[in-house]
This record gives sequence, C-alpha cells and structure tokens, in this order.
Amino acid sequence: MTNKSKKAKKTASLKGPLRVEAHDSGFSAIARGIDLRSPLDASSAKAIREAWARHGVLVFPEQELNHENLEDFTQGLGEFGLDPFIEAMAEHPHILEVRREADEKATNFGAAWHSDWSFQTCPPSGTILHSKVVPPVGGDTLYADGHRAWDALSPTMQSMLEGLRAIHSAAFAYGPRGVLAKDANVRTMKIVVSEEAEKTQIHPLVRTHPMTGRKTLFVNPVYTVAIEGLHPEENFTLLKFLYDHIDINGKRICSCSGTTVPRCISPRAATTDIFASCTERPSQEIDRLDR
Repeated sequence: MTNKSKKAKKTASLKGPLRVEAHDSGFSAIARGIDLRSPLDASSAKAIREAWARHGVLVFPEQELNHENLEDFTQGLGEFGLDPFIEAMAEHPHILEVRREADEKATNFGAAWHSDWSFQTCPPSGTILHSKVVPPVGGDTLYADGHRAWDALSPTMQSMLEGLRAIHSAAFAYGPRGVLAKDANVRTMKIVVSEEAEKTQIHPLVRTHPMTGRKTLFVNPVYTVAIEGLHPEENFTLLKFLYDHIDINGKRICSCSGTTVPRCISPRAATTDIFASCTERPSQEIDRLDR
C-alpha cells in the first residue's frame, strides 16, 4: 500500500454514542452507529472493546466489508493471531475462509462446541467473523456464556474448581489420528494435519476477564483433554458435568447472515465465512472473552 493510499483512508468514528442493543440476558448485543469499512479511531475502538467485554458477543449488522476492511478492523482491536492447522487465504495470511459447499460430504468443520485455539500458549482473546454466503435455512452460530455458567455454580463447586488446571491439545481435531485426518471425503477448506497438534498446553480451568474482573470456565470438549492431577474416571465425570453445565447455562442462537461478529468462538452448513486472526466455528459454540 502506498503512502498516498494510506492518507486517503478515512478514520471510522462514531456519529454519536455507540448504540448497543443488548439481549435480555445481557449476553450478546447488536452494535450500531459505526461504519467498519474505515479504520477505527481511538475512542471508537475503546467503546467497542468495553461493549464487547460487557456482552461477550457483538453483532454489527449490514456491514459490507472487503478483506482489507476486515483486517483493518481486527487490528483496531488487537494483534493478529495464527492458526497453524488451517491454510489461510493466499493473499490474506491472517484471514481464514470457513467454506462448505452444499454437496460437500466431509465432516462439518467446527461442528462441536469449542473455544478457539485454546491449545495455544496464548489463546486469542476473540474472533472476528464476517459472513459472506449463508444458506437460506440454518447457518446460525450458537454461543454459550462461560461467565454465566460460572456464576450458576454453587460456591462449593466454585471453590473446588479454583486452582485446577486443564490440559489442552489440538490432537483430536488436527492430529494424525484425529477426526479430520480420518475423513477421506473431499473438503473445500485446506486442513493441515500435523504431529504438532499432539502437543499439550496447560491453562487455568477458571479464567478472570482482565477488563470486567468476571470469572469464566475455560474448558471445551474439542481441545480440553484432561484436568491435571485427576484419574481418567474423575476427568470424564467432571468434564462431562462442566460441558453440560455450560451448554445449559447461556446457550442462544445468533444469526450471522450479513453481519460482522467480534466474539470468542462458533459452526454452520453450506456457508462461506471470512474471519480474521482470532478464532471461530459454525452453529454450536462457546463464545466468550476469556483473556
């Protein structure tokens, strides 16, 4: 990009206060009052971060973004992340295209509840998803509120979970013996199966949001493989309880057709979604800002 083109860019600013229409539960909100095709100014970025931290998922409807717009918006909120197991777009190495053709028989990518890239040493604080092509029926993304799930636990259970550490790995999805490696069907998306996926990373089972101070459960059935120090039977019983508990407390559908969604995690069918640098998935998902 030339200096001249950089100077020609307009800075996105709010035409007034950021208008946030929160869901009745307080989890997720629709954000209006800003055009994301232009880079964010400092005050707009601050307002978005605060609303995002407060509601977990923000939906910006009717935003017609190109890839450069999406990248600029991402960098207005934080640094790019890196996914080692999915090939990015050729000319946009920080954007992944989550694509599934209508006649595709391969396993639905991201079709299980997960927290994006929790297997990394420093997982992303969130994902930005911009829907491009969504089927006339379905194509929604489900989110679950890890904060609400934590608050719904008894004080005794909270006390027991505090201090525990969970072991995360990408082996189940991207390892040589993983689900995607075993699927012989043709897939539009280019998955990178690797032994690197079998490495493990340990994170606290309970995380505290740095802006709000709220606690959340940081486990998910795709990438969490065990809780440190527990026997296999104990692991199975406790993790199953936590997954069921998160699913029951806070799940809701968020339609992503024609929207831009900064969030933390998500599935879909016969769709094309473009998202930058942080994390994501199609119609069932745990979205939360854990860092």
